[in-house]
Amino acid sequence: MQNDDTLLTMPEVEALTRLSKPTVYQMIREQRFPKQVRLGPNKVAWLRSEVMGWIGQRADARELA
Repeated sequence: MQNDDTLLTMPEVEALTRLSKPTVYQMIREQRFPKQVRLGPNKVAWLRSEVMGWIGQRADARELA
């Protein structure tokens, strides 16, 4: 996992993961995706390091299957 705590917006998360906004929020509810960081009443973001770690876990799981 990278030590990069840049904040990502939803469009950036969607671009990196190729997941849709509803899928991301569903996976958060199911505790299968990193939780967002609340920046304000109507603004959230994700830590790049956590999203990249999640992607890395998916790649590792692929190799074990």
